[in-house]
Amino acid sequence: METEGPVGPELTDEQKERILLLMQKMMGMGICAVYGREDEGIPDAGVDCASRLKTCRAVCCTLQFALTKAEVQKGRLRHNPSRPFFIGQAEDGYCLHLDRDAMRCAVWSDRPLRCRRYGCREDPHIPVPFEPA
Repeated sequence: METEGPVGPELTDEQKERILLLMQKMMGMGICAVYGREDEGIPDAGVDCASRLKTCRAVCCTLQFALTKAEVQKGRLRHNPSRPFFIGQAEDGYCLHLDRDAMRCAVWSDRPLRCRRYGCREDPHIPVPFEPA
């Protein structure tokens, strides 16, 4: 029996998995963007980037994501001219805001919401250095 959720019938795990795979394919083709939660009050990830850079070499700065409407309107962040509203990236795939000499974000205080809330510790695709207990 189907149960009702806030916007309709609840999805099964199989349906959720199929939707996720479809969205990933569409994002790869550049025809959609999936936003995370933009709710106020969700804390930043609080990642100590400086201690991780030797291992990860700022690999998170190669992730593709859409900027929020507010970030675009603010005009501080450079977006990708061939994919409007996505964060701008250089030919090698790194964010245009990455200071290559220091391997630090040049717009740290104004960095996108996605960057602030992204926690590399939880991402199995991002290498991280050993952290003693």
